[in-house]
Amino acid sequence: MARDSKDQTLWERTVGIIPEAIVARCVKILVVLGVIYAILWFAGFQRFFVNDTEGLATLIQIIGTLYSVLYAFATYVVWGQFTSTEDDTVKESGALKDLLLFSTHLKEAVREPVVRAVKIYARSVVETEWRALANGETSEKTDRLFYDVIASVANIKPEDDSERAVHERLLDIVNQASARRDERLALSVKRMPRTLMVFVSLTACTILFLLLFYPFRNVGLGILSIAVAATILFFAHFVLTDLDNPFEGTWNLSADPFGKLITGFR
Repeated sequence: MARDSKDQTLWERTVGIIPEAIVARCVKILVVLGVIYAILWFAGFQRFFVNDTEGLATLIQIIGTLYSVLYAFATYVVWGQFTSTEDDTVKESGALKDLLLFSTHLKEAVREPVVRAVKIYARSVVETEWRALANGETSEKTDRLFYDVIASVANIKPEDDSERAVHERLLDIVNQASARRDERLALSVKRMPRTLMVFVSLTACTILFLLLFYPFRNVGLGILSIAVAATILFFAHFVLTDLDNPFEGTWNLSADPFGKLITGFR
C-alpha cells in the first residue's frame, strides 16, 4: 500500500507539471481533429487517395524528418539560452554574496553602505526586474541600484594595508558581478526568432493536415493516429514556447538566489 501511495503521488506530481488550461486546450484540439477526420472518412473523402497511400506516407515521413531536425535545433538554442541565463543568475548572486561575506573584515560603519546597497538591489531584482524581463524589457531602476552597489565599494577609503587588501578584493568581486549581470541581461531579453517559431509550427500543422488525407482502412485507427500525432506535436510546441521565456510559464527561473541575499546574509 505504501508503494502504491508513493507511486500515485509521483504520478500526480508528474501530471501536475502541465497546467490544466494547456491540457484542456489539447483535448479540444484532439476532439476537433477527430470529428473532422470522422466526417471526412464517412463522406468517403479519403477514398480519392487510396492509390496514393505510399506517396502520402513518404511525404509525411519527409516533412516529419524536417520537423524533427528543426525542433531539435530550436530546442538546443532555447535550452542553451535557458541554462546560460540560469548559470549567470547563480554566479551573479554568488558574487554579491561573496561581497557581503568579504566585507565583514571592514568596520561596521564602512561596511553598512555596501550591505544596504546589495540588499536594496537584490530586492529590486526580485520585485521589479524579474517581471520586466518576463516581458522582454529591462529595469532602469534596477540598473541605477546596481550602480549604487558599485559606488558603495568604490567609495570605501582604506585606512591601512589590511583594509586596502580587502578593498581590492571587493573591487574584483563587484567587477565579476557586473560582468555576470551584463551577460544575464543580454541573454534574458533574447527570444527565439519569430521566423523559426513560425516555420516549426507550420511544419507541425502540415503533418496533421496530411494525416487527414491518409486513407486508413479503419476510422477508429485513423482517429487514434491523428490523436497521438496531435498530442505529441502539441506538447512539443508547448515545451518549446514555455522554455523560450525563462521568467514565466511552467518551467521558469527562480529569483530565490537574489531573495536569499535579502534575508539570508548580514
